[in-house]
Amino acid sequence: MVSIARDGEKKRPVGLSEFKGREMLWLWCRLAAKGYGLNPDLVGEEVSRANHLIKSIYDSDVETVRELREYRDECFSRQLDASEFKWIKPHDERLKHWIVETITQYGQQIGMRFPPFDPSVLAYREHVMLLFDLGDAPVQTKKWFMSELRRRWSSNIEIDQELKWINKSDEEQCRWLVDEVLQSDIGVSVANALRFPVSNEDRFLLLANALDRSGLGLQFKKLFLKDLKSKWDKKNKKSVAKKVQCNLNVDPDIHRYIKESAKSRGIRMGEYVENLVTEEMKRQQGQGA
Repeated sequence: MVSIARDGEKKRPVGLSEFKGREMLWLWCRLAAKGYGLNPDLVGEEVSRANHLIKSIYDSDVETVRELREYRDECFSRQLDASEFKWIKPHDERLKHWIVETITQYGQQIGMRFPPFDPSVLAYREHVMLLFDLGDAPVQTKKWFMSELRRRWSSNIEIDQELKWINKSDEEQCRWLVDEVLQSDIGVSVANALRFPVSNEDRFLLLANALDRSGLGLQFKKLFLKDLKSKWDKKNKKSVAKKVQCNLNVDPDIHRYIKESAKSRGIRMGEYVENLVTEEMKRQQGQGA
């Protein structure tokens, strides 16, 4: 076989000269289905994936340049243009949970097949692209399915304005939200993977994802959040009513520090001071235990 080299890779067969990371992922699945014994530990990183595939092809000594070119033609004939995936933001955890589940649920519409390895080793947008590439439906059908995903996600995020009252730096509020959601009608919509949050970001994600998965219309979602906010406001007013006013005289630099620290956390200065004192009380109680 005539070969071509790339940085960090072994020399690849000429039939694969146009294959990049995305195409190599597709080829991995294609050869695995053909019976190649590929090591799944090497699929997650692009160079190790390519080197393992190239070595496996050479070692098998059964693929001709013609067959490799047939793989190439089959691969590219199935692909949606990369621009179709640009709206899928790489670090959007909320979108990640929703889109992978939705494609898995409705993927039969594009003839989707699952990869023969744990896809969690891939970046989630890479995973989404692979699911589309593995589908044997015509490209036009894949385009339609992608537009449906984008339309549904656009509908999901219309609710975002109604979520702005939630303070992600307020642990009490975020823990309260989790309890309220799990006890509500949309509690059944909470994804199993999100049921046990460990941070405020996770707790907020639990709520947002439950709304995304609920299937409720926009107005019903707004009513749910309005009711949730009303409950929180009542709870917060009762909590504030129990507190007493405390005026402190501090150095101007200390005052500036408290003000900036409270602002960065999205809370009032009094709440910030109270949090500091509460933490110190817990620390002292812990030492005395």
